[in-house]
Amino acid sequence: MSVYNISGVPLMRLSRLVMLCAGAVAVNACGSDKVTTPSIPPVAQVRFINAVNDTGALDMRAMDQIAFSPVANNLAYRSGTVYFPTSVGSRHFRVFPTSTNIAITSQIIDDESVTLTAGTRVTLLLTGSARAKTAKFVIISDDTQAPPAGSISVRMVNASTGAVNGYLVNAPADPLPGSATFANVASFGTSSYVDKTAGAAQLRAADPTSGTVTASATGPAAPATLPGEFPPAGVGSSGTKFSVYYFPAGVAGSPTAAVTTPSLIWFVDRNPCDGGC
Repeated sequence: MSVYNISGVPLMRLSRLVMLCAGAVAVNACGSDKVTTPSIPPVAQVRFINAVNDTGALDMRAMDQIAFSPVANNLAYRSGTVYFPTSVGSRHFRVFPTSTNIAITSQIIDDESVTLTAGTRVTLLLTGSARAKTAKFVIISDDTQAPPAGSISVRMVNASTGAVNGYLVNAPADPLPGSATFANVASFGTSSYVDKTAGAAQLRAADPTSGTVTASATGPAAPATLPGEFPPAGVGSSGTKFSVYYFPAGVAGSPTAAVTTPSLIWFVDRNPCDGGC
C-alpha cells in the first residue's frame, strides 16, 4: 500500500525527487566555489608606549575601526606593546584608565587623531599628565634599516621634561666616555642611531649640566633558541635595533609613586630577521 501526501503524490516518489534536487544543488554549489584572497589595506606598524607618570595602567583603543588597529590593555607606566599592522590615514584613538569600574574606565585620558603613513614603523608615545588633562601622543619614527654586518644599533629617546645626556658603554664597570654618545637629547626628542659591534652594552643617563648619572640599564641578551629558529633580538644579535627610553620618576601620591628615580628601558625597534634571514 502506498502512502500519499495531501497533493496525491506518493511520498516515496517525492522523497526520491527531493534527494535528486538536493544532489543537483550540492554539485552546482561545489562547482561554483572560488578561492578568495583577503583584502589587506596599506598599513603602518604601530606600537604604544605609556610615558604618563601620574596615573595607573591605561587602555588604548582605535575608535574608528576594529580591524587593522593597535590595542593596549592594562598598559603600565614605562611599558609598551608589540607592533600592530595598522590601517593608514587619519586614525582616531582614545585612552582610558584600566578598571572594571565603569565610572572609572569611561573617563577619557586622551582623545585625538593621528595621521599614519603606509610602510612606516612608529611608536605612539603617550606623554603629559592625566591629572592636568594634558596627555597626548608623540609620534616616534622607528628605523627598520639593517645595521652593518656584525653590529647592532642603539639610540636614546627622552620621555622626560628636561634634556638628558646618554653614554653607551660595554659594561657597568666601564668609565664614562669623555663625551656623551647622545648629547643633550631634548624633552620628548630622539637621538640618531649609533652602530656598535654586537655584544654587551649598557646605557647611562646623566644630567647635561652637572654630569650626575641619573639612571643606567644593561641591554637585554637574546634568549636561547632551538635549532632552525631565527635569531631573536638582543645586544648580542647582529641586526637588532634598539631605542632606550629615559623615563622620569613617578609622581608622589599617584599609582606610579613607587618609581622613585628616573629609569632607562630598552625597546626593540628591529629584529635581526625583519628584512629576511
